[in-house]
Parts: sequence; C-alpha cells; structure tokens
Amino acid sequence: MKITKLYLLTLLLGLVLGTANAQSDIAPFEVEYDVGNNLITAGSAKLSLKKEGDEWIYSLITSPSGIFKLTGKGKIQEISVVRFSDDKEMQPKRYTYRQDEESKRSVDAWFNWENNELTYKKRGEEVVEQLNDPILDRLSVTLTVMKQLKTGFDQAALQVFDNGRIKTVVFENQGEYDVNTRLGKFRTIKVKSYNRDGSRRRETTTWFAPALDFVPVMMEQHKQGQLVARLTISKLDRP
Repeated sequence: MKITKLYLLTLLLGLVLGTANAQSDIAPFEVEYDVGNNLITAGSAKLSLKKEGDEWIYSLITSPSGIFKLTGKGKIQEISVVRFSDDKEMQPKRYTYRQDEESKRSVDAWFNWENNELTYKKRGEEVVEQLNDPILDRLSVTLTVMKQLKTGFDQAALQVFDNGRIKTVVFENQGEYDVNTRLGKFRTIKVKSYNRDGSRRRETTTWFAPALDFVPVMMEQHKQGQLVARLTISKLDRP
C-alpha cells in the first residue's frame, strides 16, 4: 500500500472522527499498567480518556515505586486536550508535561487552529510557530493510530509535537501477535514508531488489542536497541 504523506496525514486525522456518527467510535476508558523491564517492576501507569463538554481529556500518569521512588524518579503526567473541528477532524487544543517539581522538564503547548499557530513554553521560553500541516501532540497521536487500525494501514508518517520540537514520526504496522497479560491472552496488532531522522536511536512498540476496541495492552520503549521500559495492562474500566 503506497500513500503519499499529505494524503495519509489528512486520512488519518479525518478518520478519527470522519463522519457525523464518528464520535460514537471513541468511548471513555481507564487503563492501568504495570511498569518495568525484564528484571524489575518500577511502578504503575494510568491511561485515561474522558469527555468534558465538547472536549476530550486524554492523560497518562506514571508513578514510580520501590527503589525508583527512593532514588527520586518522580511521577510523570502528560495531558492532551483535544477537540473536533466542524468537519469532524481531531485537533489537539492543549498539551502539558510535568515531572514532579522539575520545572526544567515542564512543557506547555497551545494549538490555535484559527490562526494555524502552535505556542509552546519550555524552560521559561515561549515560542510561536506557524503550522503548515496537520499536527498532533505525542500523546494524542495514539488515538489517531487506534482509529486507523480499525480500517488498516501499513505505514504512516505523522507530524508530532514532542518535547518542544515538531518531528516526523513513522508508524509501522508489523502484523498480529499474541500478548499474555494479567487480564489474559490477547490477539494484538503490533505497531512500531520512531523519528524519521535516520538514526532510530529511540523506538516505541505498542500492541493494540482489537477485542478491547484497540486499547493498547502493552508498550515498550527502546533506546539504542536496549529495553528501557515496558507497560503491560493490569486493569481496564469503561465508565
């Protein structure tokens, strides 16, 4: 399947809520994960999606435990607020990143779609950038991938705001795999993502479960080929 970048960006964003009834395709959920690697358990994480008025609040909170808590590895919180435009495309509205009280790691971003501007603040500096293409933040992009998996794709290149930079992130569909979790075994679709800068030093792999409406049941982060962290589902609620 060969799809041009511009067409694919439009397709992916439009498919998130591409029809008049599309909002029913996104339902609130709350997922809890065990966090660790092949050797130890480092903590827990909670991923949730809820609706407030005409906005959707998507958040990921990671909390350390044990030695990681004692050594100062603090709680990380990411929040993405998204809305839907008149033509039903998903658009990020606000994004925040916090790691305990470490202000130098904090990121705040605001998306002005009327003026096609992105304003973000990092390390006390405020920057305004003009947006020429559709863009997502690094958290809300997961919702787009979940939606696109329902119709299928081989590869997608998306513009993503990540840690104070706009990056092109490639998502590759690597087929179906079985994943064992505390909730049982799930048939999943494995998706690998990485920055399209040629290095591929950092990669994220996510296993989405069609039986759970494509909610991620496992996520792994690798740096220079080494496993950094793994999130495995332990609980799922649908309010």
